[in-house]
Amino acid sequence: MKEGYLDFDEYIRQGEPSQKEKAGYWQTAIGLQAVDGLTVSEYLQDTARRHIEGDITIDDARELVNQYYIKKTARDANDEDKEEADRVSSNIVKFDVDNNQFAKHSWYFRNALVRANYRNITKHIEYTPVYLERFFRNLLLGEQWDLRNRYLHIHPTGEWSEQPNLATPTSTPTSSLVINLNPNSKFYINNNTIIELILAIGDEELGIKQIMENKGLKDRKNFIDYHLEPAMKEKFVRRKYPDRPNHPRQKYLLTVKGVALYNELKKGE
Repeated sequence: MKEGYLDFDEYIRQGEPSQKEKAGYWQTAIGLQAVDGLTVSEYLQDTARRHIEGDITIDDARELVNQYYIKKTARDANDEDKEEADRVSSNIVKFDVDNNQFAKHSWYFRNALVRANYRNITKHIEYTPVYLERFFRNLLLGEQWDLRNRYLHIHPTGEWSEQPNLATPTSTPTSSLVINLNPNSKFYINNNTIIELILAIGDEELGIKQIMENKGLKDRKNFIDYHLEPAMKEKFVRRKYPDRPNHPRQKYLLTVKGVALYNELKKGE
């Protein structure tokens, strides 16, 4: 490690097989923190080096990081972010060691990370975190989304337009209809999650539970954060009682903009 920087590539190029594997895990975990604008501490990097070289186990590494911050009394303004980055990085590596998910689907993971963080307004491309979310749902919850790269294409062919969950049959409306939309349409949006929500609501007024059942979803918080809120932010969906978000009979329906897009989607069927 030189000047506070751990050279993972050197381990990957020249290390023993076990070192290459562990260096890849740490490189991915720390890289994910960088995507969020976070930097790990030099202590974490030194701990990672010790794990890569076989001096300690991943459980030892996590405990060392935990004890480091428990005992650390003098803190600066960046310590809170570094602590978060250190703990999350070591937890990710723990999952990597216990699962072969990253190794088996590393190409999918990297491309899903790009889709989650890429936006191009002129080309009607929006942030699309759903693919990365499904990777982690497989990893953490044991779900079985089909993690093949062709589902990540911005304009997939019909065969690859709907990513299936192999564990359960789904009646979720196919998103291949996006292909039939005119990219120059003022209602065009290249976000499969929003498209599927619009199709699930249609011309009805539905509660959250009803919509989730229509889409075959079970995680309420996940649904609100990644499906419902983005659709409302883009003005495709609205609350029936906008001034009372927690109204006991709250329903969700399409806005005028949402209805217009829904009609275009139905014409494309």
